[in-house]
Amino acid sequence: MSVYSCTVCKFRYDEWLGDTKNGVPPGVPFFKLAGSVCTTCGMQGEGRHVVVPETKYAGLEATYYDQFAGKAGIVFYRDWLLQEPAPVSVLELGVGTGRIATELAEHGMSVCGVDWSCEMLEIAERKKKRVRKENRERLELVEQDMWELDLHREFTHVLMPEGIFQQAADRMEQRKLLRIITQHLTTAGVVAIDLVLPPMRESWRVEQKKFVFPDRMVYQRIEGETSFVRQKFRCTVTYETFLDQYEQPRYRVDREYALLLPNELELLLESEGFQVIEAFENFGKTTYDTGEKDYDRDRWQHGGYPFVRSTEAHASGTRWTAIAKKISGIV
Repeated sequence: MSVYSCTVCKFRYDEWLGDTKNGVPPGVPFFKLAGSVCTTCGMQGEGRHVVVPETKYAGLEATYYDQFAGKAGIVFYRDWLLQEPAPVSVLELGVGTGRIATELAEHGMSVCGVDWSCEMLEIAERKKKRVRKENRERLELVEQDMWELDLHREFTHVLMPEGIFQQAADRMEQRKLLRIITQHLTTAGVVAIDLVLPPMRESWRVEQKKFVFPDRMVYQRIEGETSFVRQKFRCTVTYETFLDQYEQPRYRVDREYALLLPNELELLLESEGFQVIEAFENFGKTTYDTGEKDYDRDRWQHGGYPFVRSTEAHASGTRWTAIAKKISGIV
């Protein structure tokens, strides 16, 4: 996130909000600050001001994540990987509640899921117990920060779903993350990256609601703004829960993403030794009711976090998935 904290006086500066007390307007980058904005230090001293880490998924965001994420990504990654030459070994960064990972393990794939949110991983562990016994041990869940990842082994495929790559705020961080991925890929290994793109406006609002068994109504409201100059977008995610029509305590969290377009991602991948072999918008397809009466667990493929695609292109976010192969001999 673009929030900086002073390690000496604990002063915080949010680039999106500016600093009214000191006359700094919203949108001024931290590196342009000077003088006595910082309460004690006066912005003096190297290394005193550090970026506040991204908030971990916790609380109601973790509890209700699956309710709003849908099935589209699960089906897309499963069907794609089932067509890949065996054996397939998968590293999923930002595994979260294990939505994708447990599905892959259930189909006989070896999966290592990495996340730094213990609350999300607790949900994933419960799902793992429901995987068939013969496939359960194929799924490994690791609590670790992806920025410090070093598993000392390689995988044929690395997945970065739901905009996890966009937590890298600038080119330097994005290159660092791609190099971490490269270290964990086999020769000619493949990486898949989801790009989450916000509604095509400077400010926007998206709302969903879900009846959660047995007696809860949950509202998820996302209010965001996009800075095309800084190539970032930020959203406040609010969860409101009603139990028997009585409102429960709210949960709010701010999240920031790099605004990265598909062509930019392709150029970035190529500069780091990858070749983009396929790209899909909104997972390539949406499946609607076929009219068949027999139960089909994959008949509906809808969802996506944090934005669910709407029939109105301007009204909600969209996403692109780039699939790229590691080119042998390039480090």
